[in-house]
Amino acid sequence: MKRTILLIMIPFILFAWFFFVISRKACNMASRAEATSSIPFMHKTHTEKYGIKCIVCHSYEDNGRFRGIPTVGDCTACHARDGATTAKDHLTPRKKSIFDSYKDTDRPWTSWCRQPDLVYFSHLAVMQQKNKDGEPVMKCTSCHGNKGSSIDQRMIKGRMPMGQCMDCHTALKISNACAVCHD
Repeated sequence: MKRTILLIMIPFILFAWFFFVISRKACNMASRAEATSSIPFMHKTHTEKYGIKCIVCHSYEDNGRFRGIPTVGDCTACHARDGATTAKDHLTPRKKSIFDSYKDTDRPWTSWCRQPDLVYFSHLAVMQQKNKDGEPVMKCTSCHGNKGSSIDQRMIKGRMPMGQCMDCHTALKISNACAVCHD
């Protein structure tokens, strides 16, 4: 009797495990959770060693739209294509030959943070809010975790489900009406 139950359960367990693995891979692909990088990059070196703020590389367009992932041109603004590969001063950005195979408009990184088309989120509107002391209410780390201290491309903070956004809206006394974030 026990053997019969075991023989029935083994295919069921294998099917459940297989289904779990396939569905998890599909979810990760859909949410682009497998961010990739053709060019190695360490946020920690740029933020802690050189004191570069997030906004230097992750800036806004003139119309206030967030630019997101920087282009190779943003990198070569400091790491000049015709610059020296060595420097006497450790604060002087050096030429990175890895950029030679890319155009200035290329973005050889993918993002962990993809919004669905039906969501509108303005980084600028959120980042400009100040508390009574004039300090920003939100910082990059509020949503993205301490990415500035990371040394690889792993995700620091989990995905941003709608509930997390709504909790933040409630805490900051921002409306949770659908039209605030959805077209």
